[in-house]
Amino acid sequence: MPKPQLRAEQGWIFDNFLMLSDNEDVLHPGIMGNRLERGTKFEDLNAVYSKVSGRRSFPKAWGKRAAVLEGMARDAEARGRLYTARQLYHRAAICFGRAQHLIPVHGQAQKVEWFEGLYRCYDRVVEWSGGAMESKTIEFAPGQYAYATFHKAPDLNGGDGPKPTIIALPGMDQVKEDVCNPFNNEFIPRGMNVCAIDGPGQGACNRDGTWQTENNYEQAASAVVDWLVTRDDVDADKIGIFGMSMGSRWGVLIGAADPRISAVCGQMANVGSFDMIFEQAQPNFKRIFMYMAGYSDEGEFDEFVARLAHLPDAAQGLKVPHLLVAGDMDELCSPDDIATFRAGLGGPTELWLYEGVFHPMGEVAGQIYPGIADWLLESLTNGRPDGYEKTVYVEDGTTLADYDHG
Repeated sequence: MPKPQLRAEQGWIFDNFLMLSDNEDVLHPGIMGNRLERGTKFEDLNAVYSKVSGRRSFPKAWGKRAAVLEGMARDAEARGRLYTARQLYHRAAICFGRAQHLIPVHGQAQKVEWFEGLYRCYDRVVEWSGGAMESKTIEFAPGQYAYATFHKAPDLNGGDGPKPTIIALPGMDQVKEDVCNPFNNEFIPRGMNVCAIDGPGQGACNRDGTWQTENNYEQAASAVVDWLVTRDDVDADKIGIFGMSMGSRWGVLIGAADPRISAVCGQMANVGSFDMIFEQAQPNFKRIFMYMAGYSDEGEFDEFVARLAHLPDAAQGLKVPHLLVAGDMDELCSPDDIATFRAGLGGPTELWLYEGVFHPMGEVAGQIYPGIADWLLESLTNGRPDGYEKTVYVEDGTTLADYDHG
């Protein structure tokens, strides 16, 4: 029997907020910019949001749009227009991913159907990539698997040798198919491979019922690294992490535990205490993480959270260069939390803090993602000196280019 959702009786508040806006920005300021960066088109967003009248209508609207896009993709494929088909399958996969995510009930029939749609469509994106993409299933514990999509960088300088590689960690609201847009990605044109993963509590692991524990995300990521270092196209000395939202926390834990990681970047900060995200923010965040960890009892979940690593302490073990990119109005992580976290870092550290910007950071996506790719490439190639510490506060009306930054 499906379990009731946390604080479901408060859904009317969520619904009324949605009615105040034409999109999700009223709940997640800046999210629209992120959706567009990841490959969703304005047409898709308009088709979804024009049908949304409340929280329960969200998954249905995303699922309907996904079905339309998949039909368009099949038509293009039948006509031999494979590039167009691949683009449409990608958009359909993103929409299916959003639809399933919004039902945090394991095994629910509609969720299962949309999961199948996500992987059915994304398999076509991989198939028609001309060998530039590869899917991999990696066992990290007996009977438990992490899932990876490897995006191969093109050869820029002759030869087909090993290249720097970025492990992309999705956040709580994302799946691996969501975080590396094969048609618009900042890492790949710079000569870096990208390996996007679903770890415990995410995407395909949720489909399997592989929930997150106190430390199995780090175990899963280490198993992914085990696989990466066997590849001829991966430079084992130049593996970095790019973690988004809750991935900014997991990236630190992974980098502190695995000496094969040479640089870490977190964006959309989740490096503070859990009180802000689980007790002060909208209930949806706690509900989602309870699902990711396999809990239905809120008290038991609170005990689980209390056992999780205290990030400022864990950060002492991170000796490699670390960049954090955040907004000073982030509703999930305050500037004070960021300062406490950074004080514990054991290696070179840099912060880009944007004035007036909330958690999603879509308003400045056009400048931060190229900057992050450049920073990681420089850090993997040349490192950062001992004692390196840089804080950039990007005031409203200015850009990163107006400041001295790494």
